[in-house]
Amino acid sequence: MKLDKKDLKILNLLQENANISNKEIGAATYLTLTPVYERIKKLNALGLLKKKVFLLDRKKLGLNVMVLVSVSIEKHSGEGALAFMNEIKKIPEVVECLHVTGAFDFQLKVYAKDIDHYHEFNFKKLASIKNIRHMESYFVMKEVINTTKIPLFL
Repeated sequence: MKLDKKDLKILNLLQENANISNKEIGAATYLTLTPVYERIKKLNALGLLKKKVFLLDRKKLGLNVMVLVSVSIEKHSGEGALAFMNEIKKIPEVVECLHVTGAFDFQLKVYAKDIDHYHEFNFKKLASIKNIRHMESYFVMKEVINTTKIPLFL
């Protein structure tokens, strides 16, 4: 798959604002509407554009606490890890789950309304998952960078 600078520029523009018009993309890339349309169609066909979403302001929705939770599991077999992954997907407070290397097996990003909500999540939901050996919670003090934008080098 070969992308040129205009394709990368279009991808960057779409990452910044998924609602940007083809006319605005054309103005930024010095392309007319038809080439913009064709390039976006090509980027879609290549599977580069996964979906269009709105990013919500979690704090305005009352989710004031972000916690990173490191989890070690007992059984590292494919079945043990798979069972954990299937269970963690069912918990709405978990917005991200990464299978990682190192001292822990999984890194979770969790949103909660407050400390009491996190406490309830931790003891009633997370701790109820079988196969967990150890958990450590890290409360986020300040988000320095929080983006969904993938770096594209022009």
